[in-house]
Amino acid sequence: MTPSPTDGHLARLRGLGGWLVLYPDRVRIIRRGAWFNAVNVLFHLEREVESVIMLHEVTGVHLVRSFLLVQFLRLTYAGCPLPQGRYLRDAFAENAFMFRLTDNRPLARMVQRISAQAAQVQGRAAA
Repeated sequence: MTPSPTDGHLARLRGLGGWLVLYPDRVRIIRRGAWFNAVNVLFHLEREVESVIMLHEVTGVHLVRSFLLVQFLRLTYAGCPLPQGRYLRDAFAENAFMFRLTDNRPLARMVQRISAQAAQVQGRAAA
């Protein structure tokens, strides 16, 4: 399902593998589209179609970079899948989101927004 303008999200990005949507209390990764389906079928990744990660559980927001391949966002939280060292499996894990093949500046800005929102949520939880 495509995020609608009235669903209360703070920010969203459409990327190769679908949507990355930031809400006040969570991040939602919606995997849809030809790119995700092709990679899933060709490499038998069998990944979740949608992941919801609560911001109060997030301990890290990372841009993972590869020498030749595209960078992707990875969220770290207790119980998240550990990196396997295999690029496609890591890039399409339940806690990862691939944006584009070229300019990833919007993804870098989203990393900052997610980090700031997670810090705000965790600050409220600690208070």
